[in-house]
Amino acid sequence: MSVSTLLARAFPAVPVAVTVVIALTSCGALDSVDATPTDGAFPLTISSCGRDVRFERPPTRVVTVGSVAAPLIAAAGAADRVVTRTFETAPFPGEYADALQHAEMITPSADLAREQIIARSPDVVVSFEGAAVKPEDLSTAGIPLLITRGYCKNAAGTYEDVFADIELYGKLFGTEKQANDTVAALRARVAAVSDKHRPGAPTRPAAALILSRDGSTLSAYGSTSTVHTQMGILGLDNIFGDVAKRNFEANTETLIARNPDVLIVLTQGDQTPDSVRQALRNRPELSSLTAIRDDHLIAVPFGYTGPGPVAVQGLEVLSTKLGALR
Repeated sequence: MSVSTLLARAFPAVPVAVTVVIALTSCGALDSVDATPTDGAFPLTISSCGRDVRFERPPTRVVTVGSVAAPLIAAAGAADRVVTRTFETAPFPGEYADALQHAEMITPSADLAREQIIARSPDVVVSFEGAAVKPEDLSTAGIPLLITRGYCKNAAGTYEDVFADIELYGKLFGTEKQANDTVAALRARVAAVSDKHRPGAPTRPAAALILSRDGSTLSAYGSTSTVHTQMGILGLDNIFGDVAKRNFEANTETLIARNPDVLIVLTQGDQTPDSVRQALRNRPELSSLTAIRDDHLIAVPFGYTGPGPVAVQGLEVLSTKLGALR
């Protein structure tokens, strides 16, 4: 099957009306600009999870909150605008690490307080829905806040969402050409992995799990997560694909009853692949699982499956590790 056919299946076209207002219906997309916009025209209004955010000029100082925002901006060609990164509970910028190493990294396991953000004089904060600091907390200081598309409540967990965010930040930061080039390259890489896993081939039941850092809570990923999309491309059938949530506390009985052949375990904080594998093996109630019995445990950093550009690198890593299990 050709790359173009696979891309058409993986990334269905989004209809766009080209009028004096440019509109995308997806959360976080470019919503509108002034009456006669041109590329890079300002003022620019962005719809971020349904909330309009207006910019008078391209931002030059950015504070990012969460593990996905900074790599998204770097992928768009604006890594130099990121001055501070925070709350990266699973810091893993992957191939964007070098471009972001200049940025201050602070409080990796918690949000910056409002006052700490204001003290850094950002032109914009790029965060996730559910973070401690809300848009209204910063509005009085004149600091806009954007939500990464993949963490909006209605996010679909697709690569198309990731690519649309990169293109959006290209418009916002005036780096459209680099953003568009990046998206084209990332699409090709996803298609290359898809070519190795032909549609119609038998699927293997699988689950993606994450342990809380203290090991007390086991959570699973449903149909609106990026890892669900990755599993579909890799020929894996997510046993929790009937749950329309990104992440939720795993039901042990369901996990055992549906008996996945493969477990993708995501690490965070100071967890290691060996430590999370052992933690699962130490749970006697899970000993009957085929994936545990046959040692079909793939452990990767959470960042490989977050709704950002590192998930493309993650797809390649997962494909390689899955091939090693066969």
